[in-house]
Amino acid sequence: MQSFIANLHGPEIWSAFLIIYSVIVGTQLELGAASAPSELELEAKAILSSGWWNRSVYNYNDITSHCKWGGIVCNNVGSITGITYRSHLNAGDQPFATLDISTFHNLESLDLRGAGVGGIIPPVIGDLAKLTYLNLSNNFLKGVIPPSIGKLRHLVKLDISSNHIQGTIPPNICNLSKLTQLYLSYNSLEGEIPPLLGNLNNLEVLAISGNRINGTIPLSIEGLEKLTTIDLGNNLISGEIPRQLGYLPRLDSLDLNHNILSGRIPKSLAVLYTKNYSFIHLDISHNYLKGPVPHGLSPDLFRGNKEVCTEAAYDEFQPCSYIHPVVSVLPVIIFLIITLLLVCVKLDLNAKNKLAKTSCTKNGDLFSIWNFDGHIAYEDIIKQTEDFDMKYCIGTGAYGSVYKVQLPSGKVVALKKLHGFEAENPAFDKSFRNEAKVLSEIKHRNIVKLHGFCLHQRSMFLIYQYMEKGSLFSVLYDDAEAKELDWRKRVNIIKGVAHALSYLHHDCTPPIVHRDISSSNILLNSEWQPRVSDFGTARLLQHDSSNRTLVAGTYGYIAPELAYTMVVNEKCDVYSFGVVALETLVGSHPQDILSSLQSAVAHGITLCEVLDKRLAMPTTTVLIDIIDVAIVAFACLNSNPCYRPSMQCVSQGFLTRRGNLNLPLHKISLHQLMSQELFTLTPFRNKLSK
Repeated sequence: MQSFIANLHGPEIWSAFLIIYSVIVGTQLELGAASAPSELELEAKAILSSGWWNRSVYNYNDITSHCKWGGIVCNNVGSITGITYRSHLNAGDQPFATLDISTFHNLESLDLRGAGVGGIIPPVIGDLAKLTYLNLSNNFLKGVIPPSIGKLRHLVKLDISSNHIQGTIPPNICNLSKLTQLYLSYNSLEGEIPPLLGNLNNLEVLAISGNRINGTIPLSIEGLEKLTTIDLGNNLISGEIPRQLGYLPRLDSLDLNHNILSGRIPKSLAVLYTKNYSFIHLDISHNYLKGPVPHGLSPDLFRGNKEVCTEAAYDEFQPCSYIHPVVSVLPVIIFLIITLLLVCVKLDLNAKNKLAKTSCTKNGDLFSIWNFDGHIAYEDIIKQTEDFDMKYCIGTGAYGSVYKVQLPSGKVVALKKLHGFEAENPAFDKSFRNEAKVLSEIKHRNIVKLHGFCLHQRSMFLIYQYMEKGSLFSVLYDDAEAKELDWRKRVNIIKGVAHALSYLHHDCTPPIVHRDISSSNILLNSEWQPRVSDFGTARLLQHDSSNRTLVAGTYGYIAPELAYTMVVNEKCDVYSFGVVALETLVGSHPQDILSSLQSAVAHGITLCEVLDKRLAMPTTTVLIDIIDVAIVAFACLNSNPCYRPSMQCVSQGFLTRRGNLNLPLHKISLHQLMSQELFTLTPFRNKLSK
């Protein structure tokens, strides 16, 4: 070798050196590559390290052979895309965690049903971004469903049934928009069904039976038009059966047995059952339903509901028209005894109470005040207000005054009393009765609570829960209080009003239109939580009438179409809500903004410019919510009512979590908000146009 090098000249020496160097470096690179395992090797090692596969059967020496192992599917480059595993070992002997699933970056299908797997579901399962099929059923898994499962955006089927899973159904499971089958039956799950279940638009099978699920069936289920199977049996679900279930076009299997459902059987179920000849299962037995079985449904479907009746005698059910003679006499006797006792009690009342009572009943006038000890509180109110002395008055309007009253029990209430001359007007008499009727029938945390009322030709008043902060209008137009009403409080107020209107429009039968949504009619309690009030002009929507009426509402908040159509519907409230939402962000009535929207001026105005200047610019944590509110507000202000969103969509959209918005606040123009350019960046997306 030395003689060879000695015979080389200068250039030849350099050439030889480079050849030797490249050989040495190449050898080192090969040795380095051999020492660092490839991704395919890591996948193969994860399979063998789990101990689930028998080493004596599968040849580990040939790294490419792992694609031939039982239950393993690979793609063209040899990376594992599917794992199916079955075991004959003892129950729960193989913890899930022994299989390092974080290694399988290309995994699309994981089928471990009946594999005898125990332990918890690893949170890293949410990192399997390509997973479309996940079946962990019939195992011995415990713990909770990891929230990370909501990251599997491509998942089509999820089956965790027949395990020992506890806790609640994670709300972010509703993010799995491609999911068609959801099986969670026969575990120990509790809590309510997530209200945003309606986001799973592609869902075909919903099976959560055999758990301890409580609460009611969410109304959002009506949006799942592809559902074919609903199985919620053997739980603790309460409330009424939503009639919307009967309108699901593809539903052919419904199981609600062994719950605590109450109320009457929806007739819509009979329509669905008779129209859909492929309907193979329906079981609503062993609940607390009552009333007649709808025509077309077999009474067998409702066994175990003791108060259900039929048209004719049928095994355990009695005919609806049948009442045993003894049973029919007992209520009469009991009624007479109770009436006699009440008469005796009333005879012992002092003359003052008799006079107060007579003054409100002798002419057929309405008098009903519910106090917290069960006694009529009329005298207490007269005494505590010193016969409505003005020093107790906290506000006066065109038609009446509001008094702050502290009852002997210590409870503080607000009393709305009509002026004497208004009380004599038949039109206001009707408005007063309407407000009392509407408020006595609705219950929602964002709607003011009615404690009682008195309707008499000399005394007409309503008694509400007292709202310490007054109206939203009074707060916005007081600089000191407006500064205390920070961005987070303002966003929460707008959301609360949206939830209240969604309840009135979509959860009441028939739907209720408020007709006078304004900042003056939104009251705030000591925690700055909103309550919608003043239902004097509210209207019950009857689907068999035109719903034409005189224009009602507050100037500046009335929907423009009422000027020429006179037809009242929910979209009138939607427009008013848009004005209030924008007013809450701006800090004053947005009349100038509304006027400029149709002009070229709107193109140059940014959202940043119109926000209430009395507050510091919003921080990142609340900025996204403010932008969402602004987008919704402008959608609600669409001059065409057909393109305004429903309050249900608005309410549900506010409950949806979203990521960050990369567009800075100072670059968002009113024109962008009005033209819906930013919809794709919000949790509402296409909902607002429905």
